Amino acid sequence: MLSGADERMRMKEEKVLVLCLAGGVLILFLVVTVMLFLKQTWYYPYRARTILTKREYQFYLLLQREAARRGLLICPKVGLKDLMEVTSRRNYMKYFHKIAQKHVDFVVCDRELRVLFAVELDDGSHDNGSARKRDQFKNRAFKAAKISLKRIRNYDEASVRELFRGL
Repeated sequence: MLSGADERMRMKEEKVLVLCLAGGVLILFLVVTVMLFLKQTWYYPYRARTILTKREYQFYLLLQREAARRGLLICPKVGLKDLMEVTSRRNYMKYFHKIAQKHVDFVVCDRELRVLFAVELDDGSHDNGSARKRDQFKNRAFKAAKISLKRIRNYDEASVRELFRGL
């Protein structure tokens, strides 16, 4: 059996131990909270990727070769918002949002970067209903902006050369 003094000493030690454990849990909680905050502040879940798919790159090489013969430039993956502007002041945002997240595969420009025409490299993914609807929107938007939009699915040197006919 413990004496009264020993009992009080044991109880003090238990209190100190409980306070140390509580302090440790609090410190751990604060460290985790700060780390989560910093992760949200400094963490960016991105990594680099290639601009073009393999198929797009193969087409680009043919397109680039033909453009170079004519002293023209090729710009890949250009946003529609960079090619055309909304003319309606009243419904500006409505129409801007329709083009803001869309791009065209390639734009052929002269040396002063004036757009001569745009090219969409179509494949099987353009055969479903929603893709056809997006394609139809692009066709109409380019027509309204008076920019020639040329579509090509299967390509070779001759078909790429044909894109430049009339320039």
